[in-house]
Parts: sequence; C-alpha cells; structure tokens
Amino acid sequence: MLITVLILAFALIALYLGSYLLRHRNRPFLIFDANNNSSLSHALSFWGTELVLVGLISLAAAFIGSLTLIIIILIIGCFSGTFMALTLMTYLH
Repeated sequence: MLITVLILAFALIALYLGSYLLRHRNRPFLIFDANNNSSLSHALSFWGTELVLVGLISLAAAFIGSLTLIIIILIIGCFSGTFMALTLMTYLH
C-alpha cells in the first residue's frame, strides 16, 4: 500500500516537472532563455516529453500494482532526472 502512495507521488512530481519543461520551451526558464537558444528549446522539449511519459507510466504502474514495473520505472525516472540535470548544466555559461 505504501509503495503505491509513493509511486503516485513520484508520478505527480514527474508529470509536473515534465509539463513545466514543456511550457517553458519558448520563454525564459529559470536562468536560461530558450528563445535565443534552439538547442536548449529542443532539450526542454525532449526532457519534458520524457518526464511526462515516465509520469504516465508511473501512474499506470501504481494502478496495475506490479512491483517489477514499479521498480523499473523508478530506476528509469531516477536516471532521467539525473541526465536532465546534467544536460541543463551544459547550458550554464
């Protein structure tokens, strides 16, 4: 039961972060300006879409209740968040 609540919290965080990245593809984002940098806009689109997909699959895994699927999607989500942060760090000048 607790793992279901935690995967739902993870899914909501991933969905929010992904939608935030997608909304800020063409406007200022934190300290970045995606209007002047098309590769940053592309990176935000990619990571936003990827995190929304991870969030949706997490929601499905929570309702299915498969522990194997939950573990796999958590691992994918953790690596995605790490690689997204590392990718955005390359745009710090």
